[in-house]
Amino acid sequence: MSDTNMTTGLVQTWVPTTDDGGRTRLEAHWISAPAVPAHATHAA
Repeated sequence: MSDTNMTTGLVQTWVPTTDDGGRTRLEAHWISAPAVPAHATHAA
């Protein structure tokens, strides 16, 4: 049996946004990333 460290963080996504003048631009949005193993150990 092995210990697995879990890591979480942020993921940046780009979202198109339209302002009041009708101009569209990209805005960066940060969302929480799901926990993923920091290091995976494989059995032989």
